[in-house]
Amino acid sequence: MKVIFKILVVFALFVPILSNGQCDSLPNLHGEPWLGTAVESQPEFPGGDNARIAFIKENIKWPKTWPIDSIYGRVFVAFLVDKNGEIKFPCILRSLDPILDSIVLAAVRKMPKWIPAKQQGKPVEMVFTLPIKFGIAKKKKK
Repeated sequence: MKVIFKILVVFALFVPILSNGQCDSLPNLHGEPWLGTAVESQPEFPGGDNARIAFIKENIKWPKTWPIDSIYGRVFVAFLVDKNGEIKFPCILRSLDPILDSIVLAAVRKMPKWIPAKQQGKPVEMVFTLPIKFGIAKKKKK
């Protein structure tokens, strides 16, 4: 049986974002938290990318009352991975629908502790965005 609905993570690795007020819930980050890619190691979901993708697929479900092809696109969620690996301040950068936004935020809040980013061998905070794709890619007509 073919899977009707797929949730795909577009990037193999999380993409760091610059703090420019895009998310009101993120703290005003200047100085210590690493917002760029210049860290020795990026934060990692326990078990790596495949475990992260499996977690997302398990915890983000399409609303049963919606037609499968009603929405297609990406929700971008940003969050801070602190020095202890805790996820903090999840917020939506780009929305498809308020219901999907709350489903994504609920899943991010359920995430286990991550392995934090490191700079000079020490754990540092880092802000990331995670794009989550919803819907079915429509087949092109020939």
